[in-house]
Amino acid sequence: MQKDKNRDLFHLHFLVFLWGFTSILGSVIDLSSLGIVWYRMLIGFMIVGFYIIFKGKKNLNVSKNNLKRIIFAGGFISLHWVAFFYAIKISGVSITLSIMASGAFIASIIEPVFFKRRILIRELFFGLITLAGLLIIFKAEFDHLFGMSIAFLATILSVVFTIFNSKLVRSGISPLTITFYELSIGWLLLSIYMFIGTDSFLNIITINNAYDLTLLLILGSICTAYAHVGSVKVMRNLSPFSFMIIINLEPIYAIILSIIFFGENELMSIQFYFGLSLILLSVFLDTIDKKRDKMSGLKLN
Repeated sequence: MQKDKNRDLFHLHFLVFLWGFTSILGSVIDLSSLGIVWYRMLIGFMIVGFYIIFKGKKNLNVSKNNLKRIIFAGGFISLHWVAFFYAIKISGVSITLSIMASGAFIASIIEPVFFKRRILIRELFFGLITLAGLLIIFKAEFDHLFGMSIAFLATILSVVFTIFNSKLVRSGISPLTITFYELSIGWLLLSIYMFIGTDSFLNIITINNAYDLTLLLILGSICTAYAHVGSVKVMRNLSPFSFMIIINLEPIYAIILSIIFFGENELMSIQFYFGLSLILLSVFLDTIDKKRDKMSGLKLN
């Protein structure tokens, strides 16, 4: 069991690196956030669907209750991605990903409600450190207030989606089945909105060059189909809060990648990095705390 958990932790770190690279792709693809997510989900569910057919895994049956959860999860993940890419377009990778690191704080508040457990004081303490870091970032980059607000919304949607997914995984549904339905339903809901809620559906999905098409294929296959199935699998041994804690490392990967790709355009103020350091400190303290709990548990046994 412990070996499986360690393997899933390592795998999740790799997936977080891929998600960090996703932000780079989103910033350079010449499409709106709606267009990027529409293609991302379309390519993703098609690849997963072909894989299911190729492997002969045709059992896609789910109960009515689980189907409702999948519909909600598909809607939340599509909304999360639209808000995420929109924030990147207007505020950049570094700012967006630093706000996304607040996921653990939000999870520490929302998760106990969903799973009907008491709120842990330690989680709230680490969350307050995260909140202090967020306030410093908001003050340092106040010109990007709107973009940071969108990024914060994307974070809330991500936490709710993670909790829904955790419940689905624990119900025994195949990760492939969950991924296929979430991406296809999310794509369908997004398509309906784009048809009814906008006047420029064709303009939104028009790809202007082969370069953007290549990046969209990478985004939809490696960073979505593979990463999504992998993230659902690792949830079997990791709690939503632990999941969000590791996701908090995404800003490190993404910011390093953004500086490599975009240079000085992604460099921020000293206050910004101080605020980000506080957020990452909360991640480190929580990791040490959970490791200590595991050691105590071993001693008691």
